Amino acid sequence: MKKNIFVDKNAERELREFGEEIQLEFEAYIKILGLEGKLDFPHAKKITRDLFEIRIKLKGEYRSLYAYIGKLDIVVLHFFRKKTHKTPIKNLELAQKRLKLYEFH
Repeated sequence: MKKNIFVDKNAERELREFGEEIQLEFEAYIKILGLEGKLDFPHAKKITRDLFEIRIKLKGEYRSLYAYIGKLDIVVLHFFRKKTHKTPIKNLELAQKRLKLYEFH
């Protein structure tokens, strides 16, 4: 099911810090996410109750954290280069903090 994709303005800046090849790879997955409404493992993975990650392995490990808002929208919250085995807590907390700005109670 098609979804509307929104990229947080801070996340957009983070993405632009990566090389062009990495940016294009993320943009391709985000486009698929919008068209199909989901991504499957190994390209994506649920990591908390609300957060999912896009996984890119190209000249290193890169991740993007995103969340579903309601039934029709997805917000991309954070991009980072993964340097450790586990996703660092600070990256999860940053994405959760940004997610709060998009949730409507």
